Amino acid sequence: MLASKFAVPKTPPFTVERERLHSRLSRAVANPMTVVTGPPGSGKTQLVASWVSAGGAPGPVIWIALEEGDDEPGVFWSYLVEGFHRSGIKLSPAIEEAAHRGTIGRSLLARLAADLAAQHSSVVLVLDSVSVLAGRRLGDDLDALLRHADQHLRVVLVGRWDPPLPLYRYRLAGTLSEIRGDDLAFTAVETAALLAGHGVHLPDWALRSLVERTEGWAAGIRLFAMAMERSGDAEDLVITIAGDDANIAEYFLGEVLSAQPPEIRDFVLRTSIVDDFTPELADVLTGRNDARQILAAMERANAFVQPVAERSTVHRYHRLFAELLRAQLTYEEPEQVPQLHRRAAAWFVAHGRAAEAIRHTVAAGDWERACALVVQDLGIGRLVACGDADRLGKLFRDLPAGLDGPEPALVAAAQRLAAADPEEAERHLAHAAADGDGEGERDVALRLAVAILEAGAAAMRHDVPRALRAGDAAEALLAQAPPERVEAHPELRTILRYWRGLAQIWAGALDDAVVTLTDAVKTAPPSGCEGVRLACLQQLALADVHRGRLRDASDAAGQAAQLVGRCHTPSPQSRATSVVLAWVAGERWAVPVAWRHLRDAESVPDTGEDAMATVAVALVRSRLLSGRGELRAAARVLGEVPAGDGGSLPPWLEREVALSRAHLAVVMDRPDEALAAVGAVDDPSSPRAAVVSAAALVARGETRAGAELLTPIVEAAAAPAPTLIEAWLVKAIAASEQGETNVVRDCLRQALALAAPDGHRRVFHEAGPRLRQLLRSDPELAAAYQSIGSSTPPQPRARPSAAPAAEQSAPIVVDPLSERELEVLRHLAALLGTEEIAEAMYLSVNTVKTHVRSILRKLAASRRNEAVRRARELGLV
Repeated sequence: MLASKFAVPKTPPFTVERERLHSRLSRAVANPMTVVTGPPGSGKTQLVASWVSAGGAPGPVIWIALEEGDDEPGVFWSYLVEGFHRSGIKLSPAIEEAAHRGTIGRSLLARLAADLAAQHSSVVLVLDSVSVLAGRRLGDDLDALLRHADQHLRVVLVGRWDPPLPLYRYRLAGTLSEIRGDDLAFTAVETAALLAGHGVHLPDWALRSLVERTEGWAAGIRLFAMAMERSGDAEDLVITIAGDDANIAEYFLGEVLSAQPPEIRDFVLRTSIVDDFTPELADVLTGRNDARQILAAMERANAFVQPVAERSTVHRYHRLFAELLRAQLTYEEPEQVPQLHRRAAAWFVAHGRAAEAIRHTVAAGDWERACALVVQDLGIGRLVACGDADRLGKLFRDLPAGLDGPEPALVAAAQRLAAADPEEAERHLAHAAADGDGEGERDVALRLAVAILEAGAAAMRHDVPRALRAGDAAEALLAQAPPERVEAHPELRTILRYWRGLAQIWAGALDDAVVTLTDAVKTAPPSGCEGVRLACLQQLALADVHRGRLRDASDAAGQAAQLVGRCHTPSPQSRATSVVLAWVAGERWAVPVAWRHLRDAESVPDTGEDAMATVAVALVRSRLLSGRGELRAAARVLGEVPAGDGGSLPPWLEREVALSRAHLAVVMDRPDEALAAVGAVDDPSSPRAAVVSAAALVARGETRAGAELLTPIVEAAAAPAPTLIEAWLVKAIAASEQGETNVVRDCLRQALALAAPDGHRRVFHEAGPRLRQLLRSDPELAAAYQSIGSSTPPQPRARPSAAPAAEQSAPIVVDPLSERELEVLRHLAALLGTEEIAEAMYLSVNTVKTHVRSILRKLAASRRNEAVRRARELGLV
C-alpha cells in the first residue's frame, strides 16, 4: 500500500480560503453523496483538501487518491479497507483478511456496510480523481455500500467527470449534492486574493478583465500571476493574456489536447474557428456526422466545452482554450484555415446570420464577398455611424485598395465618411454609383447604399439641395428593402435624419431641423450609435439656444455632456457641448456658471473641425464681457471672428455675428456704425436686423421711426423669444424717451412674460439704467423680474415631434448599458426567465445573472420589474 495515496494534499502557500465553497461543502455532506467535478485546473482537489484541513468534515476522513488501474475490484477494496483502518475505524476480521488477500467480493459488502452503520459518527470518504473508475460493477458495488451504511458513510467524489454511479437516482431522491465547474470559477474577490498571494495587485478594471478573460479558471489566474512575477507590468499583461501564451498553452496541450484521441483532436481544432457552434455547424466544419455524440462526450468529460445555456444545443469552448486551438490549427494546418472560414461563412449566410458570415469571410481573405455581404445586409450605415470603434468597422480596417466591384467602393466610402472625409468618400462613390440600376434585391441594396452615402457626403459638404434629394431617394429605397433587414438596422434612419437635420441647419430652417434631429435622437439604437446621437444633440442644442429655447438647449446639451463624459480626454465634442451650456448660462445671467463652461470650452484645442463652435465661443465671450462693461474687449472678440469663407459657416450664424457687432455698436453709442453694419447683412429686413436698426434709430434720437420699425414685429409675435424680448425693451426705451410711462410699463410686462418660461435675464441687464431703475422701483415689475429663473425650472418642453414628450425629455443613463445588457433588458421586459434568456442569447445562466446584476446596479433598481419600469421611463426599451 502506497502511503501517499491516503495523504490529504497539502495546501500550497498561494491557496485562497474560499469560504463560500467551504460552507457549501459542509452543507453538501449532509447528503450521502457529493460530486465535485470540473475541468483541469479548476481547483476542485485543492478546494476539498483545504476544506478537510480546515476541519469542515463531520467525522473521520478517509482520503484516497485514485490512479489508473485502481478500478480493479481487488485493488480498490483493499485500498478502501486500508483507509478505514488508518482512520481508526474497526472492521470485522473477515473483511480485514479478505482485503489482505485482495478477495473482497459482493458477499462481504453487506458486512462492511453493517460495520460502518455501527459507527458512532459519520465517516467521510473522499475519492480523488474518481474519473479513473470506469467499471460499472465497481460503481454498483459502491452504490450498494452507500445505500446500506445507514447514513453513516458520506462519499465525496472529486474528478473531471462523473463516475459510473447511478447519480440520477440520488438526484431524484434529493440525496445528491453537486459542485460543478461554474461553481468552482473564481470570483473577482477570490481572484484578487489569489493574485495578492503572488504579490500582484490590479486596479478594478484590470481585475474584471482578467476574470472575464479566464472565466474564473483557477489555473489560468495562477499562471497569469506567475507570468506577472516575471514581467512586472500587470495591467499590460491583462490586456494581452491569450490562450497561446507559453505557460497556458503548455498546460492545455499537456492536460487536455494531448489526452484526446486523434478524431477528437481534429474535431476541436476545426471547430475552434467559430465562437459558438451547433452540432450541425460542427458537422459542416469537420465533414463528420457525429458531432452531437462527440460534444456530449466532451461535455461529460469537462474538456473545456460547454453549452452556452442550459438545455441548449449551441456549444462554445473556454475562451483561452479556443485561442490556443486556433493558434495550434494555424501552426499545424495553415492551408485549412481559409477553407474552414469559408465553410462557416456559407453556413451562417444560409441561416441568416450576416454578422458572423461577414467576420468569417474577412478571415478567409474574401474581401469582395465580405463587402457584398455588408451592402446586402444593409450594414453600410453601421460602418458610417460607428466607425472602426465597432466590431464591424474593425473587420475592414485592412481593406485592400483596388478591389473589383461596387461593394468594396461603397465600404471604402463609408469608412471615409466615418472619418469625416466627404471629399474622399465621394471619390469612392464615383466608382459605385453607376452600378445597381435594376430592381433586384442586390440592385436595391446597392442603390440604397449609394443614396445614403451621397446624402452624408453632401450634408458634410453643406450641399443642401443634393443632401435633401439623396436623403429622399434613400427613404424611398428603404421602403423597397426587405423589412426585416431594415428593422435590424435602425441606425440607417438615424443617420439619414441626422444628415437631413444638418442640411436644414445650414439652410437656416432651424424649426424643421429641430423636428428632424429630435426624431433622429428618438430612433437611435440604444447602443452603437453614440457618435451620431451626440452630433444630433449638439446640433439640437445649438439650434435651440440660438432660438432662445434655453430649457430645450440645456436639456440637449446636458444629455450630450453625459455622452461626452464617457471619454477620458477633452475633445471637440466636449468643446461644442460646453459652449452651449455657457451660452444658456449667459442668457440666464448666471455669470459664474457661464464663465466656468466657457473656460471648459476654451481649454479644448481648436482643431478647426467645428467652425460653428468656434464662433459660438466668440459670441458668448463677447456678451459676457459686454455685460460687465468691457465693451472694447467685447468688440475686439467679435472683430476677430473670421468672415465665413467658402461656406464654412451657415448664413444665419454669419448674420448673428454681424448683428451682434451692430448691437454692440449701439451699446457703445455708435448708432451710425450700427445701421451701416445692419445694412451690410444678407437679410437686413429680418426681425432681428429690424430690432437692431430700431435700437440704433432710438439711440440717435429718432424714437418714432424706431418704434414704427418695431410695431409689425411685436404684433406678429412670430420671431424667436430673444428677438421679441429685445423688441419690447427697445420699444420701452423709445416710450421712455417720449415720457410715456404707462407704455413703458406695458412693454416691460410683455418682455418679462416672454422671458419667464426660459429664464432670459441678460437682455434686461443690458437694457439701460432707466429701464433697470424702473424694474427695481415698480413692485409688480420687480417681483416679475426677480421670479425669472428663481423658481424650480419646469420640465423641458415637448419637442415638436410625433414622439411622446416623456420619451423626448427622458434622461440617459450616466453609466451606459452595454449592447449585451440592453438585449438582456429587452428579454426581461418580455417577462422571460433566466434560463429562457440564456437559451435565447446562447449564454450560460451564470452569465445572464451577471448581466442582470449589472443592469440592476446601473439602473439603481433592486428588482427586475423595477429595472424594466425605469428602463421604459428612460426610453431604453
